[in-house]
Amino acid sequence: MSDSITGPALDGQQTDRTITVQPREIKEAAFRSLCAAGADPLEAQEGALAVLRAEADAHAGLRLLEELLDADWRTPLLSATARDTSWVGGTLRELDCAGQPPLRTALQLLDLAADAPDGEVSVTRTSDARIPGLLWNELVPRHTASLGRRIIIATAHAGAAPDDGDATDYLTVTDGELSATRTLASEAVTALIPQTAGDSTVVMALPEPVHTNPETIFIEPKPLTMREKEWQTMYQMSRKYLVPDA
Repeated sequence: MSDSITGPALDGQQTDRTITVQPREIKEAAFRSLCAAGADPLEAQEGALAVLRAEADAHAGLRLLEELLDADWRTPLLSATARDTSWVGGTLRELDCAGQPPLRTALQLLDLAADAPDGEVSVTRTSDARIPGLLWNELVPRHTASLGRRIIIATAHAGAAPDDGDATDYLTVTDGELSATRTLASEAVTALIPQTAGDSTVVMALPEPVHTNPETIFIEPKPLTMREKEWQTMYQMSRKYLVPDA
């Protein structure tokens, strides 16, 4: 690791020191931290990739990691419990996930949405609105590419004031790139998304091939610049998880 110092000096000391960190180190630190908290290794791997993405795209890796860790990971890992609900577009699966970590909820939503016959629309919904937005920035492009179908994340949230009403944000891959919008280009698709009062997260998988840009899915293996304090915090969090000697 090489480091550099930025920012004005204060009383002979630097106020904002940055260092360069290899992506694999960030991913490993996040993986270890999530495992130490109680995440399953597969969950920890998904979360670690999202933390790396957040750091590479927005210097927000530590923030996302802390959000993912701020959950009751002592809850045993159970199979997703979903209820089938009648819906105009076919079958809507309601995911019951009260109290479990948001990372686990996001992964279960994607798994359930992907579990549909070819040529059919699949929709899964949960009232859990605690899923960090930064998490989807990694999960959506990669799962879109692996599934080979368009994935749409619709996050409904109540307005801040009584007169604001409800609003819905959409996230999907468009023209090879991840895009966030308040309206979808296709009104027919918008009509298929179940309307919800209050907070909810909906994952829809469409039988529509979609192009993904490999450059936006995989992070280049080149050093990333991080604030030294943030990297030290992330590294110390990872030390709670010890890998036994072979």
